[in-house]
Amino acid sequence: MIKRKQDNGGVRGQTSASNQRQSDQHGGTPCECCGNEYDKPLEIVRNGISHYFDSFECAIQVLAPKCAHCECRIIGHGVEAGGQIFCCVHCASRTGVESLKDRA
Repeated sequence: MIKRKQDNGGVRGQTSASNQRQSDQHGGTPCECCGNEYDKPLEIVRNGISHYFDSFECAIQVLAPKCAHCECRIIGHGVEAGGQIFCCVHCASRTGVESLKDRA
C-alpha cells in the first residue's frame, strides 16, 4: 500500500488545525534511503511494516529487488526461475536459465 499525505485542499501555504496535527504526527519523518526530512513523506506498508521515503526513487532503491544477473532494480514485473528474480529473459539466460522465453 502506498500513501501520500494529503494536503488540506485549501489555499496554498495555509493549513487547518487538524492538518497541522497530522503534519506534526508524521512531518519531518526522515527518508529511509537518503535521510531527507520531508513534510509529506511517502508511506509504503510492506508486510505490516511502515516505510517512509521522500520519493519513489528512494523507495525503489530500498524496496525493489535486484536482478540476479545485472543487479539493476526491478520495478516492472521481472521474471523468476529457480528462486531467483531477473529483470528480463536475457539476464536469466546469461546465468544458465533456458526455460524462460520472451513473448513473441
